[in-house]
Amino acid sequence: MKMLHTIENEDWLAKIDSAHGANCVVLRNKKHTAVLLRELPDDGIPDNPYLYGMPILFPVNRIEGGTFEFEGRKYSFPINEPRTGCHLHGELHRQPFALTAQSTSRGQYRFCAAAGGYLGFPHAFEILQEYVLQSDGFYHTVTVRNLSQQNMPVFLGFHTTFQTLLTQGSRPQDVSVFADICEEYERNMEVNYLPTGRILPFDAVSTALAKGDFKPFAEKISRHYRGRGRMTITDAKKGIRVVYEPDQKYGFRLIFNGGDEGYICLEPQTCLANCQNAPFEQMESGFDFLRVGESRSYRSKIYLEEL
Repeated sequence: MKMLHTIENEDWLAKIDSAHGANCVVLRNKKHTAVLLRELPDDGIPDNPYLYGMPILFPVNRIEGGTFEFEGRKYSFPINEPRTGCHLHGELHRQPFALTAQSTSRGQYRFCAAAGGYLGFPHAFEILQEYVLQSDGFYHTVTVRNLSQQNMPVFLGFHTTFQTLLTQGSRPQDVSVFADICEEYERNMEVNYLPTGRILPFDAVSTALAKGDFKPFAEKISRHYRGRGRMTITDAKKGIRVVYEPDQKYGFRLIFNGGDEGYICLEPQTCLANCQNAPFEQMESGFDFLRVGESRSYRSKIYLEEL
């Protein structure tokens, strides 16, 4: 059951589904009649819960065997992807969030878990999501707070799924994608999609993304990168560009698209896939934690530029 809350101002409209991870499932720009996020089908039932809006991922990515160790403690998450033997993306995107504050152009949502209450995760914690519309765009702030008496690992990301045809009359040949990326991490795409330990030289796809020339309708891709800058979708014919600016705490990207299905996922992530067990040093893989009582906020912005 969806519980949609609408926020809007003169230029923007957004709808948040508080019953499913406080997912922003609608984001539209009124001036350009542009639909930025991929919206649910008319029946409201997604064929894939990750491919609509911007679902929260906690813990983000795949964890090999669903297990890892931290500070001498063993963490075990359920295997929810039997084909790969991994735990994938957590279940926070399915959980209800409480609406804690709302105005015409702002909504704040809260999820609170007791120790062991969320997928057996042995920490009490709180996550706040706040969405604010201003004249210059859409602001998203996520705050994670460690309410437990032990240091708590944190692995956060969003499966932000954009429309690639932004307005009525947009054409595939006019659309291109840019991502501020550097290293690409090779993954075992035939077995479990986990990093192999190799960093790949840029090929034609990575080079096109880095130059802003990638054509999302031409082919399907699934790529994992280090990157901290902005990502964009440009419609040259319509003269508009969607800009997605996650803050520096989101040090990794996963870019995945549907080709002629008309969407692209520009996923900001705080860590590498399987960072808990990956063949890299923890600093390299983005493994992070909150100390007892500590909180941390992660911010991003989505807006339109006129060319």
